Amino acid sequence: MATSPDNPASSGTAMATILAVDDSRINLKGVSRMLEGHFRVLTAESGPAALQIAAAEPRPDLILLDVMMPDMDGYEVIQRLQADEATRDIPVIFVTARVNDEDEQRGLSLGAADYITKPLRPAILLARIRNHLKLKQAQDALRDYNTALESSVAERTATLSAVLDSADQVIAMITEEGAIMAINRIGAEQFDATPAQLAGRNFFDLLPPEFGIPIADQIAEVMLTGHSSEVDAARNRRIFHVTVYPVPGAPPRVVVYASDVTDKVAADALLHKEREQLAAALAHQRELNRKLEDAQNQLLQSEKMASLGQLAAGVAHELNNPIGFVRSNVTTLKGYLDSLFAIIAAYDGQAAQSATPETLAALAAIKQREDYDFLHEDIFQLLAESQDGLTRVQDIVQNLKDFSRVGESGFGWADLHACLDSTLNIIWNELKYKCTVVKHYDPTLPQVYCIASQLNQVFMNLLVNAGHAIAERGEITITTSHGPDGMAHVAISDTGCGIAAEHLPHLFEPFFTTKPIGKGTGLGLSITYGIIGKHKGSIDVSSEVGKGTTFTVNLPIDNGDEAEGGAELAA
Repeated sequence: MATSPDNPASSGTAMATILAVDDSRINLKGVSRMLEGHFRVLTAESGPAALQIAAAEPRPDLILLDVMMPDMDGYEVIQRLQADEATRDIPVIFVTARVNDEDEQRGLSLGAADYITKPLRPAILLARIRNHLKLKQAQDALRDYNTALESSVAERTATLSAVLDSADQVIAMITEEGAIMAINRIGAEQFDATPAQLAGRNFFDLLPPEFGIPIADQIAEVMLTGHSSEVDAARNRRIFHVTVYPVPGAPPRVVVYASDVTDKVAADALLHKEREQLAAALAHQRELNRKLEDAQNQLLQSEKMASLGQLAAGVAHELNNPIGFVRSNVTTLKGYLDSLFAIIAAYDGQAAQSATPETLAALAAIKQREDYDFLHEDIFQLLAESQDGLTRVQDIVQNLKDFSRVGESGFGWADLHACLDSTLNIIWNELKYKCTVVKHYDPTLPQVYCIASQLNQVFMNLLVNAGHAIAERGEITITTSHGPDGMAHVAISDTGCGIAAEHLPHLFEPFFTTKPIGKGTGLGLSITYGIIGKHKGSIDVSSEVGKGTTFTVNLPIDNGDEAEGGAELAA
């Protein structure tokens, strides 16, 4: 086990501690170098060593855990961490060289906070770690706040119980006519008298009408029905809870219990208010968690698209050079062949004038044997076909560059038709065997102020979904238009299976999918919805089962005010 220097951060607070777990010392050294200067780094070369370090004080703030390790793999390690009360709240990020949907789903179900694939990139690794440390800090703060709030509520409830236990209570026995047969000391003190002084007096004469009349009606009801009754009444700005019980025997009489519940009512109101505040705080935290989950989903999808863009840009860059010199060589070769055939023609002319008939016959035989006339005609056709093929490859490379938009970091003016065409070229192999694409482009559609690479992602998601909805043969129609409202509209329709009405309200929820298990992650439309929302646009969907679906993307043409989310989209 090795540690980096336990130095305080520049702000004066202690650095967060990161535990890196990998059975490769080389990998551990690489991770340590990436994290040094940012965090305090602990390392472990096995699962048992990681569990021992995680359980020791001080505990790590986050764990980078390799999945594939001998003896105890990452899945068993996280299960043991989750089973331990002391370590279950430590965020765990799986680090693995290979990951598929099943591995990722298994890890997340066991409690992993995130997945990072090898080889690691320092900027992404640091950003992921900082995000999860901030999330843990927020969750810890909320848990502490909830604990303090619950403690406060419990303390106030205990105080209220103590007040009720010691509260004065009037207890009096009253005849049918209201004569006081008996009253306790506390009750007598309410009327500034002693129990003896109140004996025989009329109970109702001692009470103001607004209090006495409801009590008199209540006593009459109990006398009539023989059942107890409860009522709240006010006296001298105090609220009393009055309970009347019938007393068997003669003469007819009742026992009256009157408790001052003013403080209880006020405390109940306060408790209700605090519970409402707690519920509001919990609802707010749930909303924050939902937004964080949406942001994380978008980050995952954006990273995938960024990787695809980098791959496309790299392929385009690598192909450009060989295509350039091959095309140049073919052009040069055509010039050489023109010169050679001109020389051969000149020799033929000279030979026809000076050569003997036998020589001419021999030359003619050689030309016939080698099929000279066919070679002369076909070689230039082959060169023309080669040049045409090189042009097509250059077009494909340009489509890759247009789709990836390498270097694009913010909003700019873009041609939606070019975005649609480049995206179609990228995914055409997935569509061409079963889909016919029909384009109805608005020739007057202006350029749109947007992040083109993000819209490429939107169009790719919608077109791939349209292709998946078509089982065997079908048609995808792309229609663009714009109106006086300053909005550009892109409608993508398919003749596929359609979407059931009960699924439509859930289409844009993260992880919701109507595809079979293993065929979709449920993130595509969620990310699409988020990108369009950040562009201050909207997306509409209409569908009929068995006939097809239409998604319509509505975007403001001049989205000059990009304050909301512009930087996020570019990130």
